[in-house]
Amino acid sequence: MRRLFRFFANIENERGVIFPFTIMCALLISALFLYSVALYNTEIQFFEEEKKWYEADYLMKQTLSHMKQTLANAPENVSSLSKTVSFSYGQATYTAKRGSEVVWFVTISCVTNAQFRYDVQCQFDASTNDITEWKELY
Repeated sequence: MRRLFRFFANIENERGVIFPFTIMCALLISALFLYSVALYNTEIQFFEEEKKWYEADYLMKQTLSHMKQTLANAPENVSSLSKTVSFSYGQATYTAKRGSEVVWFVTISCVTNAQFRYDVQCQFDASTNDITEWKELY
């Protein structure tokens, strides 16, 4: 019991321990808070970028559906075709040139309402109604 009393008596005589400890804890908590804010801002930026790509991808999907239908029903005497299509997410333009009787070389350009651009070159096979090559342009 006397040892325990001496220990507490020695602590009472110490000066200047609590204030530096408080400052250190405050700095640590501030650093954690600032890290959380920076991480939140990064997440918001990532969400906005993904939203742009999602809208452009949806627009490209709609354009491909329209393009496949148009090129599959195109007459054989048509050697090239160019069309602009408007959707709720934006506008798409595609230009197709016939490579052979069933193969078309297509360039697609989609621009969303937020002015985000997505360009693609592809090769379309009208006999199978399928895309055989795909190249994204940056």
